Amino acid sequence: MQDPRLKLFTTGLLSAAAFFSTSGAIAALVWWGLFTPGVRALKHQKALLAVFVMIAAAAAVSEITGGPGLSYLVRMTAVLLVAAWAYADRREGEFLDVAVWLFGEQFGFDLGLIGEMTLQSLDVIRRDIAQMQTALHLKGIKPGFRTIVPLAVNLIVLQLRRTEDQARLLAVRGYTKGGRICPKFRTGYRDALSAVFAAILVIAALVAVRDVFIVLQ
Repeated sequence: MQDPRLKLFTTGLLSAAAFFSTSGAIAALVWWGLFTPGVRALKHQKALLAVFVMIAAAAAVSEITGGPGLSYLVRMTAVLLVAAWAYADRREGEFLDVAVWLFGEQFGFDLGLIGEMTLQSLDVIRRDIAQMQTALHLKGIKPGFRTIVPLAVNLIVLQLRRTEDQARLLAVRGYTKGGRICPKFRTGYRDALSAVFAAILVIAALVAVRDVFIVLQ
C-alpha cells in the first residue's frame, strides 16, 4: 500500500477481527490471499515459521485438553500473516507521518518518533542475531541452551546501551517534545479498494446474515 493511513487502518481492522473471532480470522485470511503478494514477499520467513510452529504447538495442547485449539490456530495464523505483511510493506518514516496527521505536531510527533525508533530497533536486533549466528557457525559451535542464554543477555545489554546513546543524542540536539513535519500521502486506487474490501469482509464475517434480514424486514 502506498498510503500508510489506509495500511494502518486495514492492519488494525483485520488484526482485531481475527483476534476476537474465527469468522473474522477467515475474512482476514481471504483478504490476505487476495491483496498481498504472498509468502514469497514476506521478510524473515524462517522467523515466521518458528512463530507458527509455537502457535501450532500451543493450539495442539489446547485442543487435546479440551480447549478451542483449532480456533486459536486459525485466529493467530491470521494475525501473524497480517502483521508480517504490514511489517514487510512498511517504509521508513510513515508511522511518524501518520501519527502527526492523527494527533498533531506535539503528542503525534512524540508517538511517531517512539514508533519509528522501536521499528528500527527490531531491525537492528535482527542484524545482531544474524551476526551472532554467523560467529557461532565460524567457531563451529552449535546453538543450544548454553549459548542462547548468554546471547540473549548480550542482546539486551546492547539494546539498552543503544537506547541510552539515542537518548543522549536527542538531548544534545535540544529535543524536548514535539516537532514539525509536513506529511504527504499518495492514495492509489488499489489502496482504497483493498481497505474497503477489508471492511466489507469483516462486517460480513461478524454480522450474522439472519440479523441483516431482520433489519431489512
